[in-house]
This record gives sequence, C-alpha cells and structure tokens, in this order.
Amino acid sequence: MRTARPAGLSAELEAAVTALRHRGPNDQGTWEQDPMAGLGQTRLSVLDLSSNGHQPMVSEDGQLIMAFNGEVYNFAALRTELEALGHRFRGTGDSEVVLAALRAWGVGAVERFIGMFAIALWDRQAQRLLLLRDRLGVKPLYFGWDGSTFCFASELKALRAFSHWTPQLDKAALAECFQFGYINAPRSIYAGIAKLEPGHWLEIGMDGAPRIERYWSVLDALATPLQGTEEELTAQLETLLIDACKLRMVADVPVGVFLSGGIDSSLVTALLQRHAGTPIHTFTIGFSEAAVDESHHARRVAEHLGTQHTAWVMQPEQALALLPSWGQLFDEPIFDPSGLPTYLVTKMAGQQVTVVLSADGGDEAFSGYAIYETMVAKWRQRAAMPAALLSLLQAVLPRLPIEAADRGVGHLPLPPRWRAALRKHLITRARMLRDVVCAPSLGAAFEAMYSLWPVRDLRRLLGEVRSVREPADVYPGTPVDQMGLWDLHNYLPGDVLAKVDRASMALGMEGREPLLDHRILEFAFRLPVALRRGALGGKHILRRILYKYVPQALIDRPKQGFTIPLGQWLRHDLASMLDHHLAPDAIAAQGIFNPDEVAATLAAFRAGDERQVQRVWSLLAFQLWRERWL
Repeated sequence: MRTARPAGLSAELEAAVTALRHRGPNDQGTWEQDPMAGLGQTRLSVLDLSSNGHQPMVSEDGQLIMAFNGEVYNFAALRTELEALGHRFRGTGDSEVVLAALRAWGVGAVERFIGMFAIALWDRQAQRLLLLRDRLGVKPLYFGWDGSTFCFASELKALRAFSHWTPQLDKAALAECFQFGYINAPRSIYAGIAKLEPGHWLEIGMDGAPRIERYWSVLDALATPLQGTEEELTAQLETLLIDACKLRMVADVPVGVFLSGGIDSSLVTALLQRHAGTPIHTFTIGFSEAAVDESHHARRVAEHLGTQHTAWVMQPEQALALLPSWGQLFDEPIFDPSGLPTYLVTKMAGQQVTVVLSADGGDEAFSGYAIYETMVAKWRQRAAMPAALLSLLQAVLPRLPIEAADRGVGHLPLPPRWRAALRKHLITRARMLRDVVCAPSLGAAFEAMYSLWPVRDLRRLLGEVRSVREPADVYPGTPVDQMGLWDLHNYLPGDVLAKVDRASMALGMEGREPLLDHRILEFAFRLPVALRRGALGGKHILRRILYKYVPQALIDRPKQGFTIPLGQWLRHDLASMLDHHLAPDAIAAQGIFNPDEVAATLAAFRAGDERQVQRVWSLLAFQLWRERWL
C-alpha cells in the first residue's frame, strides 16, 4: 500500500513475490488494479488444487482482495454457515471461505478461525489494509515502510525487493538474538521492520497511521479454571486432541507425521492412526552418533501403531553441506542448530508427502520441560536459606571462577565420560546455584538459565545492552504457569515455529501443529498444575491418554530433545570454517562485535569450556547470515 505511487513499483512487487517462490511453488499472482495498493502471493496447493484457489483472491462483490498464507482447518463448518447467509463458492478449498468470512463478519471473523495464517486484506472502498496473524505465530508476517510505501511479507527477503529500503541492523534486536538465540515479535533484525505479534491484527489507511489490536491471548483462559475429576478432564482433552488432529489431516495431497518416539509425537501419531483407514506415513531422522540418536525409539512406536514408517540417518557431511546456505534459509538470524536436521527430515518427508504434522507446543502447554520443576525447587531452597547464608552466597558466588573451572576440566587427563560427569555434577550445579542465588526473582533466574549470552557477558560482546524481554514473573499463575507462558510467548514463536516454517516452506512443504490448536492451549492452562506435572514429570494428562494407545514401556525414558553433536562438529569438521569466519581482522573490520571477546570465546571453547559451544555456533551462524544479507 502506498500514500504516493512511486515509479517502478509493479516490477518491485513482482520481484518481491518471486523471492517467495519457494513458499508457493505451484502458482504465483499479483493484483494491482487499485492505483494505491498491490498484493502478491505464491501458492502451495494443498486444498482444491484447481485454479479456483488462485490468489490474490477477489470477493464476490469486488470490494475485498485477499492474499492468504496458511490454513483455516474448520473451513467446512464455516462454509456451511456462510452458505446459509447466501454466499456461493466456486471451489472446495479454504481460501474462498476465509475471504467470504471476512466479508460477512469483518475482522471479528478471525475469532472463528481454527488454524495457522497470515492474511492481507485490501478494502477498495474504505482504502484500508488489514493484516492478521494467527494466535500462536505459526505463520510469519513482517511489515514496515519503504519510503511512502507500506510493505509486508512472509519473509524479509521479499522486502529487500523494494528499492528505497536500506537494511540496517536493529541493535536491540541484535542483542536479543545473542541473548536468547532468536528474535521475537515485534522486533526484526532490521531497524524499521517489525513482526506482527501472534494473536494481533493491524489496520492502516491512507493517513499512514497503523492501528494494532490484540484479538486473542491464552492469558484470558486462566481466569476460569477447569472443574471436574481427573478422569473427566482427561476424556475432554482426548476429544479435543482427536478433533485437532483430524482437522489437520484434511488435504488434497499426501499427509504424514514427524515421529520422534517421545510423548507428544507418539500421541499425535497414535490418535491419527487410530482414526485413519490406512497406515499413515511417519518420518524419523537419526544420527550416526549413538549418544544423540533416538530413531530406534520411534521405530518401536511406529511398529506398535502400524504406521508406514521411514527412518533416515543423517551423516555429518550432509548437515555440514547445508551450512553455506544457512543464511539463505534463515533470512533473519536464528541460532538453533536443530534447524539442520529439521530441514533434512522435512526434505526426506517431501519425497512422499506435501503436508507433515509435528507435535510442537506440548512442552510449553503441558509443563514438559524439566527446567520448570528444577527452577521451582531451587527457588524454594533459596527461600529456605537463612538470611545470613543467602547474603554470604550472594557476595561469594559471583567471584568464583566457574567458567575457568569449566575450561580446566577440559585439560584434565581423564576419560571423556568422567570429564562430562564433573561438568554435570560440579560445574553446572555451581553455575545454577549462582544464577538462582544472585537473581532478584524466579523470573530473572529463569531468564539467566535460558540466556545464551547473559547480559553481563553480552556487554563485553556488543557494548552497552540491556535485557529486552519481560521476565516470566509478569505472567499470572503458579511459577510453572509463568515459565510455560514465557516459553509460549517467546521461545515457541521466536525459535521453534520460525525454524519449522522456514525449513518446511523452503522445500515447498506445509507443516501443521495440532497441539497448537488454540482450544487445546486454553484447556491446558486452565488445568490444575498437578494434571500437567505428575510423579513421572511433565505432561501427566497427556501420558494418561497416550498409555491407552502405546505401552508405557515404549514411552517412559529421559527426555532428550532434538539435538545434534554440535561441539564435535565445531571442533573437527567446522574448525577451518571457524578460523575463517571468526578471524580477528575480519571481526574488527565488521565493527559489530568486540574482537577480543570473540577471540576469548573461541579460545575458551577450544580449551574445553562446553558452555561456549552454543556461543561459538551463534557467532558462526550470524557470520553466515551477515555474509548473505549485509
């Protein structure tokens, strides 16, 4: 949308759309019939593969024009309602239904949608643009100004097509990225470009003043706790889960599921297979390094459920071959190394399916992360300390050379497993004690535990910075609620969902997230904490449901997570890449980081300080991004 039409904008719009061709390889279109606005879209055909799904899409009366990325899963029920109001449809997909719903019910239609979406709607009569983003932020949506033109896109690379925009680093976003490993809404890596926050809509007219409103928050659900017995609540949740999974299996292309063998993915797979007429496709990625390989657990679950299972072992050279294209894949810095196996397992699945379901969100909603319980226990111990002891520890612990001790362990002439045990039982515990004892609140301690580069270290790397996130304490509920809500609002959209979206859409694949159905999240945070965390740890109520379908012996084991042998790769296969990208002269010439801090971090890593693994990776990942985009 523009307040004055610059020359050459049509070509720029075409270029912006073409930059997103990977997100929609099946069709591409632009609409510019209004001199003050233009829309473009690339289409991944999943529902109604005919030309009836072509976008941008124009309403029956010609007033509204829509570009829509994502899926509204309950479109069939909405279609029935709209047909009763007199609307008629040409095709069988959800896009027509979404447009008709917005025409019939206005922006309030979004509250009826069950799905993931980023929507742009131009009203020719009112000369206003409406942007909508789904409740959890599954689908990305960036926006900003290029001179007199208001621009928006699913990825930053599309915005670079507009000639008047010069990319400049946002220093606060850069600090956020190195503190947490990702940049959450509303910031982006570039000054002047923002992300629309999940559960929000934006409206802007010819006056150029955007209005942003929140239409949903899971916090609203906390005000009405659920009542009922454990058996009743478990049955209610199972019904919701079945519906969420079945809705996300609707497609006119093949559908599969990522199966790790953990609680969440096993439950999603079990519910889908129970209600499917034929064996569903499941996919697992394994690793040649036994310490991080869980593929055998997934295979046993798949055999029990009777799925059509495909497993693939990722070799180090296959992941390393992706690194030169890391910056192209993630056009905003993200430092989660599991983006590598995520991309590769998605590529493998793409040989058989176009849509793949995953089980993200279960940890945040059902208290699955062990750190929640650990932090609460540590904070209780802190509260029970005599005041004199607490004061003494607060004075002494910051002065202990914990990081130096970590590096020293790496030089001890001990077997690797002994050094690992020393770090786990001595160094890690000392570091956690320091972070908990010296923190002003539980939320601050939680943030310190989560920080890739805590603020005190970040200042040495970037100069004067401050934490840009609200601590977990700002959220309501119990401490476990607060930490889960912090992750739901920060880590989930900023890291997990961004990683999955970029990896899947880069391959022309669609990822779907049944556990992020907003009805399930509202239900989860209204549950008593005891039903989320039980004797076996987190996800108590999910376990109860899963054990109906999969034997407990196949499921109960320590949570491992989607990890790769990053430290080993950095020390061996990537050593020369580190030398090149983190060379002191190159770092100094860029003027972004303190060269001395980068050199010290790299030296500590090579001396055996395991805490530096993620930091060194973050520096390398940023350099790969900078090389492509700055």
